[in-house]
Amino acid sequence: MELDPEYIKENIDQIGKKEGLILLRDLIDSSSDPSIRQNALINYGLLEEGKNFKFFEHLYLSDEDIELRLIAGQILKEKYLHNKELLPLIKYTLNRLDNVELQIFAIQTLNSIENLKARKILVEYLKESIKKDFKSKKKIFPKEVFNYSYNETIPEIYLDICINLILYNFYTKKCGYHVSLKNGRINYLNCESSNITKINDIKSLNLLKELKHLHLHRNNLVSLNGIQILKKLRTLDVSLNKLEKIEYIDGLYHLEELNLSYNRIKKIEGVNSLKNLKKLLLNQNSISRIENLSNLSNLETLELTRNKIEEIYKLDSLNKLERLNLSFNKIEKITGLQNLTNLMWLYLNGNRISIIEGLGMLEKLKGLYLSNNIIEKIEDLENLLNLKKIELSHNQIEKIEGLQSQKELQELYLDNNELKRIENLEKLQSLIMLHLGRNQISDFRRESVEDLKNLNFIFLNDNPLDQKSLEEYHKRLKFP
Repeated sequence: MELDPEYIKENIDQIGKKEGLILLRDLIDSSSDPSIRQNALINYGLLEEGKNFKFFEHLYLSDEDIELRLIAGQILKEKYLHNKELLPLIKYTLNRLDNVELQIFAIQTLNSIENLKARKILVEYLKESIKKDFKSKKKIFPKEVFNYSYNETIPEIYLDICINLILYNFYTKKCGYHVSLKNGRINYLNCESSNITKINDIKSLNLLKELKHLHLHRNNLVSLNGIQILKKLRTLDVSLNKLEKIEYIDGLYHLEELNLSYNRIKKIEGVNSLKNLKKLLLNQNSISRIENLSNLSNLETLELTRNKIEEIYKLDSLNKLERLNLSFNKIEKITGLQNLTNLMWLYLNGNRISIIEGLGMLEKLKGLYLSNNIIEKIEDLENLLNLKKIELSHNQIEKIEGLQSQKELQELYLDNNELKRIENLEKLQSLIMLHLGRNQISDFRRESVEDLKNLNFIFLNDNPLDQKSLEEYHKRLKFP
């Protein structure tokens, strides 16, 4: 059984400092347990008296355990900061070692040394990095980067840009991430399909102080723990992961877009504090209730397609909502929409709705999507004077009616119904596209649509058209 480094430190008076250091060094050199080696090195650094620079340098440069190397570097920084051999070592680290953690450590150490030579190394590194990778894109860096004098204390923004360039190089060349810079700092990071299982798999994420947009689409995340440090995030995409709960995001107050689609979420929670949120996507989850959205007064888009929702409710406070998508749920009745007076696009495809109702207050509505339901009659559209598109495909509608007020309508989808006649379309003067395929229409005469001057396309495929109707249909060259 190996000696415990803590035991050696606590009993150093009995063991003796010289013997204790020998025992700790032996553990560092020979133990197969990384935690024992690291602990032994920490205690060795506490007990030694500043006479072992070469030993720490050797570990720092060549050990296989990166954590041990960083511990050795930290000891060098704390106990050998003014050793004349440290600056060349740090310069070598920054310019020659291909390791992101050690390069970032080098930047932070150079700032601690705080002399002319250290500042010069930093400036030369930054200018060379910009010249190498951003020669034609210097405008993405603040002007003060190019006007800095060695005689001044290095500004924090300078250090931050150095670290961001190290991470930019690492993310793009080693990780295959898509990255964008603004003012020299990473503001956009896309780690799609990178087999990330936890947020902390993204190396040095905590150093991205200006990150605004993070995309983690198609990974293996089971938790968002670690995301809470990114206080400036505006968009977060964690769709197509394995999340079961919405958590750790309630402090991201600047968040404007959140995509949690294609996960395993059962409950809407953890978002009610995000008052700046404009877009919330929760498609393809296992959510059965609309809830905990009352504080999202700036929300403009809400999508909850392919869930288990049976009732539309608790949306009253979302009076800025413009787009609501509840397609492919288990909704039987259109309710709870009366306060959404700014709604422009309503998607209720693939539900169990039998009656068009509850839409009278939605006077700004431009698109109404009700395909794949069990609707038998077109009704309750009288107040919706701004509709541009109506989708009622795959229902049980027998008659074209209830559209007399739709003077702005441009697209009408009534395919896959039980229509027998083309009728009551004369008021639709803005109509461009008319879908009537797969119905029971046998009679078509050009006169039935000749008043529709803007009509470019009519689809009558798979109807039982008689011979004369078929000929009339094909005469219109713009029609298929």
